[in-house]
Amino acid sequence: MNRNKDWLQYSEELIEIADILMDKGKFSWSCFTSHQASSAALKAILSLMDEYTFGDNLIALLRKINGKYTIPDDVKQACHQVNDFFTKSRDLEGKPEGTPLNNFTITDANQAKASALALIRFAHHNSH
Repeated sequence: MNRNKDWLQYSEELIEIADILMDKGKFSWSCFTSHQASSAALKAILSLMDEYTFGDNLIALLRKINGKYTIPDDVKQACHQVNDFFTKSRDLEGKPEGTPLNNFTITDANQAKASALALIRFAHHNSH
């Protein structure tokens, strides 16, 4: 079943939530939510292809898309930049002290958002 429009809308909702979190200084959660927006954007394209949309590894999702669509370098780079936020932004055990919230900055959140927006634009451009 094609849920392209649902995935696109979801990606846009998530990027709005990432903005709210960033404004509140919750940079790790903003990064995580930007990752989720990125994942939803790629799943919008996969939905058009009738491909399985399970998983949150952006690089793996992009590989499924690569045969059917030309992937611009900025989209590849965006996937690599935001992919690790899925785990790192929530990983308490990977930090010597403090919570993930203490280890992320507004620069990280802005980078994650910019990457997510590149993927959302790519998804819109390829959703005909």
